[in-house]
Amino acid sequence: MKVNVDLSLLDVPGQLVGALEPISANDGNIIGVVHHHDVMTGGRIAVNVTFEVRTDRSLERILAIWKESDVVVAKMDAVYESFPIQYLLVGNIPSREIESLTRGMEGIEGLASMDMRITGSLTSSSRAAMVVGRATKQESLETIERFFRNHAENGGYMLIRGLE
Repeated sequence: MKVNVDLSLLDVPGQLVGALEPISANDGNIIGVVHHHDVMTGGRIAVNVTFEVRTDRSLERILAIWKESDVVVAKMDAVYESFPIQYLLVGNIPSREIESLTRGMEGIEGLASMDMRITGSLTSSSRAAMVVGRATKQESLETIERFFRNHAENGGYMLIRGLE
């Protein structure tokens, strides 16, 4: 998991190093540090740190050390990397297939968002459906690919992947 924190450190030598050491000591990987020398409030300097940790437990240990060391966490966000999903479905796609696709996508682990736009006639099952979204895990892309390929093969419609 990627984590982005705004820290408030005392303006004394060694505070920045002291705030960064718990990250590496707990299997974290520092991605970026922005030290805002010009932003000082109550004798403290603002520092933004982005880092990766493998487990929630590692993050909890880092936070506990910061609390003991008088490092104030002003703001913390988890930053999750995501991967684009883009499919165009074209052909004889009945309404029940659209419903099946929607229900199936809701059950896919790692699917963060999905938007489906459908064009076609209400009196005909000849349709085009554009599906775009994001996955939070790269491994999920293979599962999503299989899902759409299986539906297209079983449903007899064309599947076009990755339009951008």
